[in-house]
Amino acid sequence: MRIRDPKTTALIFQSGKVVITGARDEDSAKIAAKKFAQIIKKLDYPVKFLDFKLQNMVGSIDVKFPVRLEGLAYEHDDFANVSWDCSSILIKCSMNLNCSPA
Repeated sequence: MRIRDPKTTALIFQSGKVVITGARDEDSAKIAAKKFAQIIKKLDYPVKFLDFKLQNMVGSIDVKFPVRLEGLAYEHDDFANVSWDCSSILIKCSMNLNCSPA
């Protein structure tokens, strides 16, 4: 489900949990969460706005040049590899084996 202000998307799960994506800051995420709760309430669900928490922040950058992921993974093969299955992203693993997309 999507709303325009703030421009966000809600992933609504069968368990009743809702994940808000696209918010630029904590305040807009909370406003969006309340708006999604209101929309769901209008659909005759017994909504309670509980346990709002910020779990993840994501940053992005455009380096303005192409990055050779294969070469980067080759040079750092002890902790990185390219996953072409996941739409060509570089996966990095720290020495304690916590892996995350880079």
